[in-house]
Amino acid sequence: MPSPAPPRSPLDPVFAGHSQIPFAFSEQFLHSEQFPYGMRLEGVMRRIWHRPSVLGPLFWFLGKLGILVPNDAVDIPTTLVVRAGQNSADGNYHVWDRTFAFAKFIRFRTTIIYDSELGKVVDLVGPRNLLYMVWDARFHPPDRFTLDTNSCALRIGAKRFWMPRWLWKLLLGTVTFSQVADSAEGDSVHVDLLIRHPVFGPIFGYDGRFRIVRTEKSVEAISQDVS
Repeated sequence: MPSPAPPRSPLDPVFAGHSQIPFAFSEQFLHSEQFPYGMRLEGVMRRIWHRPSVLGPLFWFLGKLGILVPNDAVDIPTTLVVRAGQNSADGNYHVWDRTFAFAKFIRFRTTIIYDSELGKVVDLVGPRNLLYMVWDARFHPPDRFTLDTNSCALRIGAKRFWMPRWLWKLLLGTVTFSQVADSAEGDSVHVDLLIRHPVFGPIFGYDGRFRIVRTEKSVEAISQDVS
């Protein structure tokens, strides 16, 4: 029996064993630095909202850290560029670079890796990728992908300092994210995210629709924040 192909994306383990994967998912989640083209999502965030107003300073602070979008808005043109790479510390990674076309553009990025020790997908978020957000990532055939917060740590160098569950829930809430591929339009997806707080209930959310676009492969260097 031939050995399985080596993973090319940090999300390969999520889709392993599935032969029927929507085109939009394979282009985005399984993007590899070996591909001869770049990959971008183009679309519109139909609604971005926050509540209650008493948490305004927290949203502003998290916005400054590049953890969430601090503005309430509707119909905001948005792009997400996926860049794939590899390094010795984390193996395969994706840099997800988001741009929201407010009057003053808001841009933030996260880095996705796979923690083989945990068997989980991880987002590296914030300045110097300090926040280590562990996800329960699942593919629900035929057309749905979800992320749910599993645990959180602070990563400084090679060390991780795990937060107690009650603490990260109070500070960050619990994230539920879903992306559904449009079966009629193979290159389109609908995204939906909700953050729940243990005291205030739903505090942040967005939803939007995006189209997968292949681009000329970028030659710009990506700073190796994940190393």
